[in-house]
Formats: sequence, C-alpha cells, structure tokens
Amino acid sequence: MANYELVFDFGSAFISAGLKTDGFTDKIPSVVAVGADGQLMAVGVDALRLHNTVGSGVKLTRPILEGAIIDNEGAKALISALLNRLVNYKMSAFSRYNVTVAVPCGLISSDKNTIESVFLALGAKQVGFIETPLADSAQLFGEFRTRQGVVVNIGYDCTDLAVVYANAIVAGCTVYYSGKNLTEAIMERIRTKYMIQLSFDAAEFLKLNCASLYPNDSSAVAVTGVNTQTGATEQVSISSKELYDTLVDFVRKYVKIIQSLIASVPDEVATLVRADGVMLCGGGARLAGLDMFLQSELGMPIYVSSYPEDVTIKGLLA
Repeated sequence: MANYELVFDFGSAFISAGLKTDGFTDKIPSVVAVGADGQLMAVGVDALRLHNTVGSGVKLTRPILEGAIIDNEGAKALISALLNRLVNYKMSAFSRYNVTVAVPCGLISSDKNTIESVFLALGAKQVGFIETPLADSAQLFGEFRTRQGVVVNIGYDCTDLAVVYANAIVAGCTVYYSGKNLTEAIMERIRTKYMIQLSFDAAEFLKLNCASLYPNDSSAVAVTGVNTQTGATEQVSISSKELYDTLVDFVRKYVKIIQSLIASVPDEVATLVRADGVMLCGGGARLAGLDMFLQSELGMPIYVSSYPEDVTIKGLLA
C-alpha cells in the first residue's frame, strides 16, 4: 500500500501544496469561477482565463479567507486540482495520504475542523496542523543559519509575526493587516490627492512597481482611474515620493508589534533574538526598502528570504 505525505499552505492569493517523498511543489491562484447558475466552472489560472474571456457572465470567488475555508465546495475544487497535479498519476485504490496544513497563529479550532473535514471528504486519512511561523522558521533558519529570531510572514490578507526559539513560538500573533490593506491605503491616497479612483488591480500594480521605502527613490508610474467628480477616465503619473508616507504609516504598525513581542519574552531569549534579527517572508516582504527601513527602526538585523512566497511550503517539506 502506497503512503503519501502531502503539505498544504492556504493563502487567499495562492494555495500551495507539496509532496514530501520527492519535494515537488505546486501552486495555483486561490480563485474559482462560478457561472450565472451558481455552477463551478473552473479553478486557478483556468478560472482567471475564463473570467477574462467571458466577462460578466462568470464570477470569480475566493474560497479561502485569512487562512480559513469560507466556501467548502470551492476549496474542495482547488485542493482536488492540486492533488491531481501532485499525485493523481501515482494514486491507486489502495493508496493512502496524510496531510499537514500550515495555519495562522490565530486560527480557531472550528476553522481547523472545517479544513480537516474537507480533506477527509477528499480521501485523506489523517490531517495535521502547524502554525505558519514554525513552518517558516524551518526554511528561514536554514537559509540564514540561525536557531532563533523573529519570523514575519506578510501575506495577502493576514500577517503572522512570532518570536521562535528552541523550535517553539514563545510569543506570536496573527494580525489582519497585510498586503491587501496597503493596496487599499494607496487607493485612498490617490483618491484624496487627485480625486482619482483606482481599481484594486491598478493600485496593486502601483504598489509593486513604484511604492518604495527608500526616501530618495525617484521612480514614477502612470496609472489610469476614474475622476470622482466628472466620471471621466484619467491617467495620472504617481511618484514613489508621493507614496512614501503611506508606506511608512503602514510599516510602523509592524514595528510596534515586533517590539511588543520581543518585550514579552524572557530577557535571555530577547537578547538572542535581537542579535539574530527579523526574517521576512510572504509576498509583502518584496516591498522595496522594507528591510532597510525596519533595520533603522528596530536596530536589529533584517533578512528577506530569496523566495519569500515559497518559504512556508518549503518549510513544511523540510
């Protein structure tokens, strides 16, 4: 009888999975396409492509929110797609598979029960959980050659922050303040200054291609939005300097949380952690200048993973 060990990382932007026997990983966008009759039509990239082709006749939904399943059928479709890509050609009627799922620090037991029931319905024999910072630390501590530190995973709709020491979380939390919130803050900044309403996608493009915590960054990007007074479509050029204060306000909230977590642990642990520093991962870790800004604010070493979006799934496989 074949036994497979699978790992999953649920994100509102992407859902990732890995197979422990060979270390193979895969991920797809955490979206499903639903027709006008409510029927599920496609998942992941296929769902995005279908929506872009058909338009308003297809609705995109996200079955996962803040690490929890909010649409069982949609989540089953996403998980099934990844199972087919990872092990379908290897599976037989006599195969068994166990699953370990990375979850936010603050995920409640009822949400874990929902995740477990979905996997059991799809044939899993056993479902286990690990808090995201612990999974992250398995990868980050190897990458940066340390045994402790502050792990910060900035995701799409939540951020996990934890002091990890001796293979345990000694202080940690999940905050629902993340990449999505920064994009929304940029939308508000442009609306207030220029009376231009950007779409979420346009603001996300601005964040990825122009937003910077380097105070002297002179980058500029043109984006198109709707004038809130006339309703006309307008293009406006936005510079990095115009967004700087918005980014500083956003990141300083993380600074306060990190300081609070370190202050809550025993002095001997705090000393070691301050020396080894903060390790960043998740898509939000790619924000330009984030590491230098945090180092200036915290007075600690700051490290950004080489592949921040893949840290959790790699840590689960470690």
